[in-house]
Amino acid sequence: MADHRRRVTVCIAAGVLALAGILAAAGRVAAEEPARTPVFTKDIAPILQEKCQACHRPGYIAPMSLVTFEETRLWARSIKARVASRQMPPWHIDPSVGIQRFKNDRSVRL
Repeated sequence: MADHRRRVTVCIAAGVLALAGILAAAGRVAAEEPARTPVFTKDIAPILQEKCQACHRPGYIAPMSLVTFEETRLWARSIKARVASRQMPPWHIDPSVGIQRFKNDRSVRL
């Protein structure tokens, strides 16, 4: 049971990190381009699909779904904090040492 709770916590953290990375990346893009509001389906959903939705979808291990804008928006602040603190998505390999690229890497680089 404790292992399941740990997995759930790890998946929650992964989703939060991913969305925070998305929000941070959107801020960088906005700084380089004229003011453009990010669009969920074009800018955010593809990142969530690649980095988060393996766990964050209905019926899977994560406690909340991050499939739709409505589901994701509720968690935006939490996701930003978790991605910024590198708690989500779970990726326990130090990106500054050794091999830098891995197959199926779900980490979000800020």
